[in-house]
Amino acid sequence: QIESLDKSLEDLLTRVDEFVGMLDMIRSDSSQVVNESIPEIYTKATAMRQIYRKIDKLEAFVKMVGNSVAGLEERVIKAETDLGAFPSTFKKILHTINIPSFLNKSSSSRQQQTLYEPPVLFKTEDYFPCLNEAPY
Repeated sequence: QIESLDKSLEDLLTRVDEFVGMLDMIRSDSSQVVNESIPEIYTKATAMRQIYRKIDKLEAFVKMVGNSVAGLEERVIKAETDLGAFPSTFKKILHTINIPSFLNKSSSSRQQQTLYEPPVLFKTEDYFPCLNEAPY
């Protein structure tokens, strides 16, 4: 009976040693997480906030460019309707085919031509100052 109790105690001591080893491993992993990983995660999160701000600015820039392009598109469409959509080469071809009445209608329908006012365009350098610097 003593031998069996001695064997059980020895087995129990082995299990306790294994348990203590696992606890030490968990403690060292926890201290590594607290001392190394969390500061790294915090640093990365701070850097990501700067990247998110840059992304937000880029999205605003893309939206502004889209609005500018849409405005220019509207002006082009308006100019085409005011001045006629046919390029001058097509008009010359139609004149040679003897269909001047078609062309005269389109030109007489435009009674007054407005003066060209160039659109206000954005400058990319205002949004990307690094473009002002000389390349490598």
